[in-house]
Amino acid sequence: MKELKNIIIKISDNSTLSYKFFKSIYVFLVINFILLSGCSNLKRNEDLNICSSTKFPCLTSNEYVLLITNKGKIKLELFGKAAPITVGNFVDLVEKGSYNKTIFNRVIKKPYPFIVRGGGNSLIGDEKKFIDIKKGKIRYIPLEIKLKKNNLPTYGRVIDSSSQINNIELKHKRSYLSMARSQAVNSANLQFYILLKSLPELDGRFAVFGKVISGMDIVDLIEEEDFIIEAKRVDS
Repeated sequence: MKELKNIIIKISDNSTLSYKFFKSIYVFLVINFILLSGCSNLKRNEDLNICSSTKFPCLTSNEYVLLITNKGKIKLELFGKAAPITVGNFVDLVEKGSYNKTIFNRVIKKPYPFIVRGGGNSLIGDEKKFIDIKKGKIRYIPLEIKLKKNNLPTYGRVIDSSSQINNIELKHKRSYLSMARSQAVNSANLQFYILLKSLPELDGRFAVFGKVISGMDIVDLIEEEDFIIEAKRVDS
């Protein structure tokens, strides 16, 4: 348990996400109400279209995003079928310009390669980057993990049994993309991280939703305080 806590702190420490989540705990409760009602519907029908059953942004298609950084370009492929709410949230934020002029605020390469975390600490101090404009509040999304044997992802809970972990569709491998969160399970918002090496200890605990398909050499060059100039949705 202590090791897990340290891992989560490494990914989410000093983030706007963590601070505002605990300050606005009522938002978490509202999300869980929506999530639980949505999950009950999903359990009744495994063929239900997730995107027609949630108020979160949702995409079931593969999407592509280009991160233009001060070190070079990084192209991402996002897997909507396996992580529709996580991908929908990410693309929605990209299209709102939420990642433009934000820094890579946590880069861990020692004692071994770990992660590059992005999407935090706006260079221009625009708090609206973290806000769902329609509601005027931060939007938190549920932990979303899909098992190979299931038609739909699992929501709102950590997967910790060895048999289920072995069947996770998207795992924490080098070049893959996952959502950062605080210790609260359903607290992902804006920040994401790219894996610098395979980290199976994170499988089942964080939501993997894409991977770097070009520019991993650029990711390897990134240091803390490097930044995203622009993030934009692109064709394959």
